[in-house]
Amino acid sequence: MRKYKLGLIQMDLAFLDKEANLRKASEMVREAAANGASLICLPEAFNTGYLGSDIPAMKKMAEPLDGESVTVMRKLAAELSVYLAAPIIYAAANGEAENTAVLINDEGEIEGTYSKSHPVGDERTYFQRGNEYPVWNTKFGKIGIVICYDVCFPETSRILALRGAELMLVPSAWRASHYFKEWWDLNLACRALDNLLYVAAVNRCGQSGEEIFAGKSQVISPIGEVLAAFDVEEEGILYQEIDLERVAKEREFNTVLTDRHPEDYKILSDR
Repeated sequence: MRKYKLGLIQMDLAFLDKEANLRKASEMVREAAANGASLICLPEAFNTGYLGSDIPAMKKMAEPLDGESVTVMRKLAAELSVYLAAPIIYAAANGEAENTAVLINDEGEIEGTYSKSHPVGDERTYFQRGNEYPVWNTKFGKIGIVICYDVCFPETSRILALRGAELMLVPSAWRASHYFKEWWDLNLACRALDNLLYVAAVNRCGQSGEEIFAGKSQVISPIGEVLAAFDVEEEGILYQEIDLERVAKEREFNTVLTDRHPEDYKILSDR
């Protein structure tokens, strides 16, 4: 399917109140599907909420892939016949916790997972980082995921683009303090233009403890244009039609991905 409607769920989250978050997320997913969204993305750690000053509490709520949160989302995706990206704190098989996004298809099956490769702050201590960058070939094109702080590292999205990604989802819990709002906008636009792909970034809103989250969920075109965005730090669902033919056309016109000289870039892996 080369054209479809994307739905990004910008929501406030109750810290450590999984039942409340699951209930609200389910309601908003249903609303997005009812309004024609075929691919829906929730924000980072949608089931636990996020509080940078209390990462240990989040780790204690880590769940396996057959836990309640993913099970609820799988049933919902199958019922509504939608693809759904559901980011959770994942209890890995080795006993560690990971900040992970689970991509679920429209039959309720898990297409795959991506674990945040660049933990930030106390995440570095309590969450095991991922080091794989999968791209899934789906009915909605080739999809990759990075999580929040990952988007600050151009290498992450470039790997996805070189693996054929046409759309990059960026579920986040991006804070509004200091210059973070401006940093958010610039990073998203640059990653889209760098790689000639759609960037769909969904950020949470509201407040946890002393931390205020920026909202500003947005969809960026393959040439860095803001196609749709929330300017307010309020709950809502952002919709945007995705046309994958535009990715093909831009990559045919702009040969930045094929004009690279990887042999010159070895210093990047040596430093």
